[in-house]
Amino acid sequence: MNTRTICLAVLTLASCKAPVPDYQAANRALSQRDSRAVLRMLAADSSPEGERLKATADLQLGELDESTRHLDRAVAAGGSAAVYADYARLELIRGRLPSAAEWQVRAEQADGGAMMTLLTGGEIAMAQQQPARALDYFDRAAQRYPDNFAVLANRAKALAALRKWDELAPLLTLLEQQAPGDADMAELRRRLTARR
Repeated sequence: MNTRTICLAVLTLASCKAPVPDYQAANRALSQRDSRAVLRMLAADSSPEGERLKATADLQLGELDESTRHLDRAVAAGGSAAVYADYARLELIRGRLPSAAEWQVRAEQADGGAMMTLLTGGEIAMAQQQPARALDYFDRAAQRYPDNFAVLANRAKALAALRKWDELAPLLTLLEQQAPGDADMAELRRRLTARR
């Protein structure tokens, strides 16, 4: 085989490589609730992150069983803190608190400081009627991700549960500016107004 033939073979192989998944585009589509686009975009992706994002898309579509299958594949492919945290959230949605707590432990062992780990830990604590513990998770998340709406919104809910109205007031004003008309923030405003 001569050098020209080898070069052509290498170029052919390079052009046949599978496209690199665009997780940023998939996340944008998820934030716009374009779940079917995510499933199309990542159809051939069997990595932990690809399966996790497909699980989220199926969850948005109300397909809990299919979401579970994707998360099972993500775990089998090696998992990650985000995969375990999403599994914890899915179990929380199903009302399976003990199982959610077990997945949360795995998420914390994989990366206790990841945003998904901290958010899910706080959500589980709220479901367990432990708002002080939840606030600890959300405070740690807010220190690392100070501009993230989901982190701040969950922190606001924990502050309301603890009746920390003076601390809630400025945070709620900020959140209302970021997401005018958000139903959860409107409910917190109603509660705050009624308690003052």
